[in-house]
Amino acid sequence: MVTCPVCKNPLSAIRFPENSRQFWKGGWTCGFCKSEIDRKGNLIKKNEKGLKEYEERLSREEYLKEKARLQAQKEHKKK
Repeated sequence: MVTCPVCKNPLSAIRFPENSRQFWKGGWTCGFCKSEIDRKGNLIKKNEKGLKEYEERLSREEYLKEKARLQAQKEHKKK
């Protein structure tokens, strides 16, 4: 299994080429940070905008999870 060298998320086993280089030589575009990776898992092009969006989404998700955990903890103490 190949993982993205930027965000460390696993890449899909089924790939959909987004450009002719990926079609002919293989490779992926990370679904999380939008960086381009060759078929051996080496970084070709780091997408700073996609990485920033991924980090913002991740931090929002972490915030919501923490908020839900604290709310559940608060409700549990009421009982």
